[in-house]
Amino acid sequence: MLTWAQPSAAKPRVAVTEKAYSVDAVTAEGILQQMKARGPNGHWAYTDWYVRWTGSCQLSVAITYTMPKHRNEAKLDPALRKRWQSMVAALRKHEQKHGQHGINAAQEIEKGKCANGDALIKKWANQDKVLDKRTQHGAREGVVFP
Repeated sequence: MLTWAQPSAAKPRVAVTEKAYSVDAVTAEGILQQMKARGPNGHWAYTDWYVRWTGSCQLSVAITYTMPKHRNEAKLDPALRKRWQSMVAALRKHEQKHGQHGINAAQEIEKGKCANGDALIKKWANQDKVLDKRTQHGAREGVVFP
């Protein structure tokens, strides 16, 4: 009987930074305007990931999530607050998928002993675009407001 050893999962070092930009409007229209004006790169949220590796193929991933944060949710009408909280939760889940793409890239690079690293980064960066197109930037996953 043959037994196959399972390859150990690649585990690059992952550093996560969370940033927030504030919104304080109390109407849906005002919140939407502020997110458009204050959000990163014209988006409601944004995930930036960067993969690094050494000559000895030690990998690390730096992931930065930038999300909206309402300065005083208590001032929102209860129904609007619920919609806001639901949208932010869905937005966070969507952005975490982008962050996972960076981790996936690093794991593949590590698995391939750092060969074709740049090509793998391009592959996973393209998956970010595919994800946004497939989900309409998260709208199909509940990233809708109001």
